[in-house]
Amino acid sequence: MSGGSIDVLHHLEAPTLARVKAASTAWPAAVLAVSSLVAFAWILHTQLQRLYGMTAPVWDLGQGQQVIWSLANGHGWTSSFELGHNFLGVHIELVFLPIAAVERLWPNPSVPLVFSAMGLAATAPAAFLMLRALLPDRPASMWLALALAAPMPFWAATQEAARDQFHPENLALALAMLAVWAGLRQRRWLFWALVLAVVSCKEDQTYTAFVVGFLMWNHGAPIMRRHGKAVMIGAVVWLLIGSVIQELIRGPGTSPVLSYYSWIYEAKRNYFFIAVSRPDPWLALAGLLISVLGLPLLAPRWLLFAVPPLAANLLSSHDPQERLQLHYALLIMFPLILAAGFGARRLLDQPEFPAWRLPAPALLVFGVPALLIGFAAGGLPPALGAEQWLYERPPAVDRLLSVTSIIPPGAPVYADDGAAVWLTDRTQIWILYDHPQPDHYVVIDRQAWGHRGDPIANRADAIALMSASGRRLLVDDGRFQVWSPAGG
Repeated sequence: MSGGSIDVLHHLEAPTLARVKAASTAWPAAVLAVSSLVAFAWILHTQLQRLYGMTAPVWDLGQGQQVIWSLANGHGWTSSFELGHNFLGVHIELVFLPIAAVERLWPNPSVPLVFSAMGLAATAPAAFLMLRALLPDRPASMWLALALAAPMPFWAATQEAARDQFHPENLALALAMLAVWAGLRQRRWLFWALVLAVVSCKEDQTYTAFVVGFLMWNHGAPIMRRHGKAVMIGAVVWLLIGSVIQELIRGPGTSPVLSYYSWIYEAKRNYFFIAVSRPDPWLALAGLLISVLGLPLLAPRWLLFAVPPLAANLLSSHDPQERLQLHYALLIMFPLILAAGFGARRLLDQPEFPAWRLPAPALLVFGVPALLIGFAAGGLPPALGAEQWLYERPPAVDRLLSVTSIIPPGAPVYADDGAAVWLTDRTQIWILYDHPQPDHYVVIDRQAWGHRGDPIANRADAIALMSASGRRLLVDDGRFQVWSPAGG
């Protein structure tokens, strides 16, 4: 064939190859976009159903919302849920600052829920980018990464984090996976920005940052290895400095977080034995492993990074933590997904593996187990494991805000759980208990979700207590009551 003919073929082939390459990347982008958008809308919708239906919990949504409101309005890190002390003495969650900046423009407890839904929905594209950076450049790699990443916002463990309504750790998982991607692609400034964003979510995310740094030091390009080493050192230093800062801010007394582990040195009930002998944490862990196709088992050295956070959960006396419920599984998810990436690398190095004989797009079928587990064990409707009644109550916020408009702005208030989330725009807000302080207003919800078992009897007791304590009933709309301070 003449040279001219070869040139003509090259000119014909180049556009064809470009179209094939564009088509091969367009499909994953479309799948990830659909996954993320659907997950964001679904998670936010379920969270808002609880918020407006008055079944959103004070812990952690109301607690976080009050700190965010306090920051947005110049009151610093004060938290009445921590007895009026500085919240930084309990958790160092600097990510509250940009959220507070948004609340400065839109003061509403929906704001942290938007951030929460964004963080969890972003796990799909973040995981895909991280896995593509870890895996060899071949079609099977791309489709396998897509099968693992696209269902991630719908995992049962992700739904548990969403069921917690809002917690800063809901942002950390996607940020950590993006940090790995940026480091492997040698984007140094973006890598450091993402690492700092990870540790700003909570002090225990220093462990996640340490794992990211270890990966860069062990597996990154030569130019990134020193950055990985610096991240590891920085994570340890920040954990130590943060612990000292917390002690200085908190003053005398045991940390509320460390109190979960007080049984270890106080000879109390053996919560570790309880945790390891019940099925809950092992079912949750099995669900995670199946969702990543058991691939972490092919990379046991990387799987070891999941052991410290797993042990921390199992050693806790905090029931949801030792069951791996709510946001407590998130710290385990990152090392598991990372180990799955290295397990997939090992599997892809076996060209005789039967799955590689399938058309590459057929590998998307590997995402089905994660979706099935999410539907069977997830905590958000329509998943079978969801507490449907939490999401079925009609909106009642307008009634609440109308009734409570009689309370002077900033006045201290006790309120039932679901109502308290909407009354956090003050420096003193407490959950209503048996003997509230006499100088506080009291808001009672006859249908308080925390008293679902027998709301009439429970709230009748509370109402009788209000009258007996010298308070005056200011408003009663048939559901919500507002009582004055004692003697008011």
